[in-house]
Amino acid sequence: MAKADSLNDSTSSVPTSRPWLALALTFLFLGMGYALPFPLAPSAPAGLWQGSIAPEVLNLYALTVFAGWGHFFYAWRGQLQGTTRLPGRWRLGYWVIVAGAIVALVVVRSLLGIALFSGLVWVWFISHFVKAELVFAGPTPKKLIEDRRVTSWHPVAAFAWLSLVLFNAAGIQSHHWILFLGCLVLGVIVLLTGGWRSLADGISFLPALALFFDGEALVWGTYGQYMHPTFRIGVYVFHVAGGSFFHYLGSYAFGRARSPRDKWLAPTSVAMVNLAIIAFCSAVAWLPQLRRLSPVVGLEWFTLWVAAHLAASDILPVWRRAAQSTAVPAAAD
Repeated sequence: MAKADSLNDSTSSVPTSRPWLALALTFLFLGMGYALPFPLAPSAPAGLWQGSIAPEVLNLYALTVFAGWGHFFYAWRGQLQGTTRLPGRWRLGYWVIVAGAIVALVVVRSLLGIALFSGLVWVWFISHFVKAELVFAGPTPKKLIEDRRVTSWHPVAAFAWLSLVLFNAAGIQSHHWILFLGCLVLGVIVLLTGGWRSLADGISFLPALALFFDGEALVWGTYGQYMHPTFRIGVYVFHVAGGSFFHYLGSYAFGRARSPRDKWLAPTSVAMVNLAIIAFCSAVAWLPQLRRLSPVVGLEWFTLWVAAHLAASDILPVWRRAAQSTAVPAAAD
């Protein structure tokens, strides 16, 4: 009996996103993306990266994009369900704001260009990734929540720095002392602003992720003088794909834990939905008859829809709190 209770306690302490399972499957999918024996898309999106992209890296990015639409399907489904609990005018207002945000993002994308817009979106994604991991961690004491929020900006800043270094912004790879001191200062700031305590006490892995990105900036910044643009793009896509797969898988596990009776969230259902969407997106990429759908599911437009997803996710909790705050005085009256 005691053994069963111990087993139940250990099971309940496992985060609902099943991070170790998500990480293991992420490694597997990264390898599969590189090694697929058939191309998922005929060519790389124009204007997205500097230099050329290897066919294997293109396949990995295409898999990330097409599986991303599977994630969007479940995310928008969850947001639709979430808005049903809002009053009618608040529900309509939310979707009007989301539509306005998408229009604004289209304008920003046209002004910045695909490459810069996409780079900024992936930094924004890291922020979304961090927020999701804090939610996936489950109920925690208030002090731990505060400690994790203090360190939540660490990986966002570190990934932005890594992106600048990797793509040699302002020729930083030629200025070794600036590169070295920049990475050193960032690492010290991470440790002094809660990172050391969080890591020592086992409160959060976020500072470790930040220091990993910072260490990578040192590696790739120093090695950059020998790096071909094709290899540089491969390194960047590897990070984008790894973070995306881990987030997709964690969100499915979290959704399943919250709604165990939802047949759409069963592992076999999630796999079938994703396989169907990947096949459809690949067909759009290859078949001229379906090319008109490329602004929706095409590789070159993916970061726009990532940004739309991030905006919708950031707006919903704020909008929900606003709706609740107006409902309380009305109920009191």
